[in-house]
This record gives sequence, structure tokens and C-alpha cells, in this order.
Amino acid sequence: MVADCMAIVECYDLDIDDLLDITFHKKKEIAFRAAWMLEYIMMHKAARFCPYVEKLLALLSKQQNPSAMRHYVKIIALMTDKKAFPIYKELVKQIDFEPVIEVLFAWLVDPKTLVAAKVHCMQSLANLTPRYDWIKEDLEETIDHLMGIESIAFFARAKMVKKQLKRNPIFAG
Repeated sequence: MVADCMAIVECYDLDIDDLLDITFHKKKEIAFRAAWMLEYIMMHKAARFCPYVEKLLALLSKQQNPSAMRHYVKIIALMTDKKAFPIYKELVKQIDFEPVIEVLFAWLVDPKTLVAAKVHCMQSLANLTPRYDWIKEDLEETIDHLMGIESIAFFARAKMVKKQLKRNPIFAG
């Protein structure tokens, strides 16, 4: 299935607006595949994906498919990473992430959110800490609380994120 999805993305000029819409499909597997394709395009066709970033962020709070949520948040984590492609680094500077941060924290503490999405929420929030210094303390407290109730997979990523938070310089702007 992965190879088929990759072939579709590589061989056809998919409409990213349509893919975004399909991530809300009532059949969860279809929504998941569309979200996976978005992630693939984000990673391999950055110039094509950039014009749709703000739409993806605007749709974030409406996404309720747990598997699609994972890909949405992973896209945010990859875009905000210090090793992101330069095109994303420039774009991220222009985006107001305040509404996104609210959704990320809500998903992070929601017991119904899958661990795979939670770890990407944590990572995205940590990546945004240098720009939004208030996140650091809230994120540390949230991680400390969740480490006692989440799985081993969560615990492993939480330790990495806490190390990142200790290294990240805090600056305004």
C-alpha cells in the first residue's frame, strides 16, 4: 500500500486541496492514506506543499481522525524542526502559531489522542519554544504529569524533548 501511495504521489499532479479534504473522509483508512500522502509531499515536494501549510494549520483543530491527526502533527514537527528545509524555515517565521499551540496542548493531554500523535505534539511544541518562550514551562509541567500515565513510547520521546528544552535558548521574537 505504501508503494502504491508513493507511486500515485510521484506520477500524478495531485491536488493538495483535494488531499486535505480527503483527510476528513468518513472512512478512516482513506483519510489516513490522504494524510500520509500529505506528509510525503511535505517531505519530498516542499515547494508544492508550502502554499497549503496555512490551510493545513487552519484545519488542524477540526481533524478528529486519530491516524490523520498523527500526520498533521508530524508535518508541523518537521516544519518547525531546526533541521527543516530552508523553505519551511522562512515560511514558519511568517506564521502565527498561537492557535496551533492551543490545539497541540489540547491533543497532548487528551487521553483519546494516540501516543504517536502525542509525541509529535510534544516535539512541535518544543520546536516552537525558542519563538514562544512561555511554552517551555507549560510543556515541562505537562510532560512531567503525562510521564506517569503514558506508555513507554511516550516516555522515551518525553526524555528527548526534555533534553531539547534544556538546550534551547529562550529569546523573544
